[in-house]
Amino acid sequence: MKDWWTKTACLLTGWNYQILASCTEASRKQLKKYASAILILVILWSLIGYSFAERYVGAPLWGCMLTAFIFVLIIVQIERQIILTVGKSKWLGWFRLAIALIMAVLGSSILDQIIFKDDIEKKMIQIVDRQVNEQLPERLTIIDKKLQELQTEIDSLDRKTLALHEEVAKKPTIVITSKTTTKVPVPQGNGSITARSQTTVSTTHIPNPKIKETEINEKNLDILRNQKEDYTRRKMEAEGSLRKELKSKQGFLEELNAVIEILKERPVALVFYLMLFCFLIFLELFVVVSKTNDTKSDYDLVVEHQLNQKIKTLTQLTK
Repeated sequence: MKDWWTKTACLLTGWNYQILASCTEASRKQLKKYASAILILVILWSLIGYSFAERYVGAPLWGCMLTAFIFVLIIVQIERQIILTVGKSKWLGWFRLAIALIMAVLGSSILDQIIFKDDIEKKMIQIVDRQVNEQLPERLTIIDKKLQELQTEIDSLDRKTLALHEEVAKKPTIVITSKTTTKVPVPQGNGSITARSQTTVSTTHIPNPKIKETEINEKNLDILRNQKEDYTRRKMEAEGSLRKELKSKQGFLEELNAVIEILKERPVALVFYLMLFCFLIFLELFVVVSKTNDTKSDYDLVVEHQLNQKIKTLTQLTK
């Protein structure tokens, strides 16, 4: 069991298990310290990654677990940059401090949005009300303009249709006169036959073509009136639909703005956020502080010795 934990700690930190096997207990204690610090970060950031994917990405269970694994993988690789550095590097330490600040801000923001969930929901109601008051007049203006255009078109078409009805009422049918000329044979006294032209005039009563035009106009009027009713319904439901639309599109940034407003309005929440922020920074800097202030273990000395011997060998070969 002890050997299993040591191998797991070597996997987390990147230490060589074979080199560690020949080192003293001081190196093993240092390994445990590094591994414990990384394990704390692994647990914390796996929770943050899982919660972020579940709450804001809407990922399924396997997606949340994959996101948590990616977060953990990133954290382990970052910490290895410090642990596996041969010697001490001030620039690497400052760089890790900058990363720690960024990660603390991200982590505390995500955790706060989980911890302050109920308060954020209350604040989001106020924010949605404010957004509705800002956006509703513009939306109503657009609907009113469309209603006015439809009403103008309906009135114009209605007048045309009324005039057509009056015309049809006065003259429901129209008379079409047609003339046909035929050649009629006429016998003559001398026995010959001559052709004489005979014109026939016929009249036909047909329905007034304006009736068809009237029917088309009435169908178009029905379509326009339905469109007007639809826009009237939209106007009546504009506030509810806008509020529903705003609520359905709430994401990470909207809730982050809500958290910022809560921190501005409530000093207690600001103090808690600062405490959580400092806590995450200190956790992130565990490995950096340990690497900077601790004396070198025999594991570090062995690695540095191997490096120096390799450098000497390569220098002699080049000469």
